[in-house]
This record gives sequence, structure tokens and C-alpha cells, in this order.
Amino acid sequence: MNKENPIIGVTSNLEFVRDNISYTLYYSYLEAVIKAGGTPIVLTLGNEEITNEWVRMIDGVLLTGGNDIHPMHYDGNFHPELGLLTPKLDKSDMMIVKKAYENRIPMLGICRGSHLINVALGGTLLSDIDSQLENPENHLDKGNRNSLLSHKIKIERDSILYTICEEEEVEVNSFHHQAIDKLGSGLKCTAHAFDGVKEAFESEDGNIMGTQFHPEELRKFDRRMHDFIRLFIDNCRIQKTLRN
Repeated sequence: MNKENPIIGVTSNLEFVRDNISYTLYYSYLEAVIKAGGTPIVLTLGNEEITNEWVRMIDGVLLTGGNDIHPMHYDGNFHPELGLLTPKLDKSDMMIVKKAYENRIPMLGICRGSHLINVALGGTLLSDIDSQLENPENHLDKGNRNSLLSHKIKIERDSILYTICEEEEVEVNSFHHQAIDKLGSGLKCTAHAFDGVKEAFESEDGNIMGTQFHPEELRKFDRRMHDFIRLFIDNCRIQKTLRN
């Protein structure tokens, strides 16, 4: 293990595989961390004791995509279009968010991961875009995750994402039907789709970032998305130095 590389905790998902409850995680997330100069470790279902131990070990958190978040965590209204729900995993992942936040450990949330950060910081979600938004874009694209571009987003100039992309309009992929509604405390929207869906956010200090799209897939053919993840890893390294 390269001691200069920051240790990045990467959250996993819960699914039924061959009738067994299994932890799952797309390799693209781990590959993106490694290529950007981080050393990933996989975080599973935990409790407060385990979470405290993880937070002592890691220098950053990548919260990945996956299952829908149970509405009891934001508005309490069960929507018929909700998919697989794993409330124990929601609770565990949000515990990681809160402990990382308390310890100023940088976080990057992707898709479900951005929702988790938002809800943990007091925000809310749209449970199903197609039934709760007029004239939505194609957010739940079922094509090839490796090369698909689904719609454009508009990026705010005063944002970390803009410093990387250097363009106001960028085309991205999209694999979700939940979306951020009200932003959590201390977060600001840094990009949105042209139907109004919030596509990216960051905290005022830049220590927390979230994207609705998937830079871990886009980085395979868009260098800017690799640089975006590398910026997150570099910040993990910097914050580690400041804490020590």
C-alpha cells in the first residue's frame, strides 16, 4: 500500500444475488479511485462502533449509486414507483455521512450517494421524477453505462465543477428516478438539467461534492471527469495533512 495515497472508503449496495443478500459494487468506482491516486476500501453495513472505526481509518468517502432511499428519511410518503428499499443500509450510510461531516473528512456522493448526503444534512428528495415533474428529461436511461450520454446540464460558473469542465453546458449520463428536491444545510446547487433537476452540488467550503450523473463512468472517455475525481482525491490528501 502506498502510504502517500489517501484511503477512500467506498460504500457498497445491498441486493439479492441467487437468493442471498449480497454486497455489490460496480468496479468502475474502485477503478476511478485508484486511477485518481487513492486507495479504496469497501464499506459495508455498519453500526456506530464500526462507523467510528472506519472514520479513524479513512481520508475520504465516496458514496456510490444504488437502491432508492426510503421516504421515512425525508418526507415519509411512500411512492408506488419506489424500487428496492434497504432502510438499514440507508441508516448505516447516513451515519457514515454524519461522522465524516463532523470530522471534516471530504465526501463525494454519486447518484444515490448524493441523495444520502443531501438527506443526512436535512434535505429532501423527489421520490419519482416522471410522476412528480412536468416534462422531465430522460433521467433513467437503460442503455450502455460505459459510453452513454443522456442529456445536457448547465453548470454554475462559481463552482468546482466549472473550474474542471470550463464550459457552462456539458452532456452527461443518467441512471436515476429519484432526485434532490430541497437542498440540505450548507449545500449549494452547482449544476442542473434543463428540466430543473439538480445535477450537482457542493458545500460552501468545497469539502463535500455530489453529482446526479456518474463521473466514474464518464471518465473512461471524458478526461474532465477523471480530473474531477482526482480533485476530490487531492483534497482528501490535503485535508489528511491538515488533520495530522
